[in-house]
Amino acid sequence: MKLSHLELPRPTRWDLLALAVVGLAASACAANLWVASRKPVGAAMPNGVTALFVVLQLAVSTAALGVLGKTAKEGTLWGILLAIGGILAAVSGVLLAAALWAAA
Repeated sequence: MKLSHLELPRPTRWDLLALAVVGLAASACAANLWVASRKPVGAAMPNGVTALFVVLQLAVSTAALGVLGKTAKEGTLWGILLAIGGILAAVSGVLLAAALWAAA
């Protein structure tokens, strides 16, 4: 019995950009957690840092939405899935920054 040859589509430029957006959103979440874990217990989270993370994550989410539109137009499945992942990661980062600010 011979198995058929499986061909995966080559990633396009927009697929790689969607992957970069996911990486940026995840690294911003990690940086936010790192900053929050470095502050002393009971100390307030600086408002400027919180605002920076919220605005950064909103910008990444908006960029992921733009990439989602382009990958949907191109019809690349990997790009669509990665762009949706970028949106979810960025919105999660916004909620994380707001929760850390409220908890401080």
